[in-house]
Amino acid sequence: MVRILCIGDSHIPNRAKELPKKIEEKLSELTRDLLFDYTFFTGDVVNFPSILDFLNSLTKRDVFIVMGNMDYYFGNKDAPLYQKLDIVFNNKQKLTVGLTHGAQISPRGDLNQLETLAIERNYQILVSGHTHKEEINLTKDGILLINPGSVTGAWSFVASKIPTFIELDIIESSEQINLRLYQIDKLSREITTATFYYIFQNNQISRNY
Repeated sequence: MVRILCIGDSHIPNRAKELPKKIEEKLSELTRDLLFDYTFFTGDVVNFPSILDFLNSLTKRDVFIVMGNMDYYFGNKDAPLYQKLDIVFNNKQKLTVGLTHGAQISPRGDLNQLETLAIERNYQILVSGHTHKEEINLTKDGILLINPGSVTGAWSFVASKIPTFIELDIIESSEQINLRLYQIDKLSREITTATFYYIFQNNQISRNY
């Protein structure tokens, strides 16, 4: 199994002061016995290098980072606009997980444009940010669009204002793709979890009920 942490849009210190303690504790709990294989950071770190040190400590292999539109002005402007990871299943099918911030999409978060971008770049899964609104969408053409939202709940024009992140698990032996959305509940202030199940077949993703 390949475990991928999808996270981003921290915007520290401009729009948030620090990583929420509940989020930090949950990430530490999830990696107590098994580290994430990879971390996909959707950009807009802004000026908070210690979060990258923390994420590196949770990750066994690589932390992939892309440049956010605010990173260009405040710090991480040398990061690429796109990153990708190829995963080969036991049956030799290949799945490509792509990463971008999403500032090139207007209106922001437009699903049709994100799907077109994924198809053009041959991604079966596209992880993006920029909206600060957590979303998991499966398109009619079998492309999985993942937005982990803002890990700090930072403001944007369409933000949910809820601190969130997503774990993406890909099982090579069965072609299963499982997602877990973690977020801080507005009322209880505790972490809640929602799980989503998919399967990769014939170069497309479909729901696995």
